[in-house]
Amino acid sequence: MSKFKIDNRTLTLLCAQVNLSGTFDHILRSTPRRVVLAFQLKVERNKADSTFTVELGSERHTLTLPNTKKTHLKLADFIEEIANGPIDQTRAPHSARHSEREYGAFSPLQREQVFMLVGTGGFIDLDLGFELPIRLAVHRTRTRPGITVVMSIGVKSPRTKCFTVYGTDLEMYEKVCESINHLAVLATPAAHAA
Repeated sequence: MSKFKIDNRTLTLLCAQVNLSGTFDHILRSTPRRVVLAFQLKVERNKADSTFTVELGSERHTLTLPNTKKTHLKLADFIEEIANGPIDQTRAPHSARHSEREYGAFSPLQREQVFMLVGTGGFIDLDLGFELPIRLAVHRTRTRPGITVVMSIGVKSPRTKCFTVYGTDLEMYEKVCESINHLAVLATPAAHAA
């Protein structure tokens, strides 16, 4: 069974459209075969809440949500449930829902792993709650204390950063953490804004 997912572009559009009143056309794509499913979103915004009507083929579904920073994420969950059916909580991981993900969560364990990489070099995939992990590779320089860092997120058109930094391990670690946060914001602005 193919699962339809809301991509980052559509999530960014939903983030803006939940603050407007109007009718918007969108598409969902399934992951393995890239099957396209079109739907129409009608938004009626009020002061305290908004009513969303999703028309998918001959089906019409309505949802009313309070106006919060996570409204677009809850709407994304609702649309995916319409397209795929309800999420089976016993089989699907808890982080599968947009509204329950912790975007940009850089855990203490991950920070420790990055600090170790700065000291020794190597590579790691960091799962910060986004659809894809941030891939991080660190190479220690030989001529003076420093590192060359390559990091990316994405597959088809990945966002990448590459830089060399010198200093103490702590100074280099702080620069790497800052770059990881910047890359996360650049790659998924709508999700990270929540």
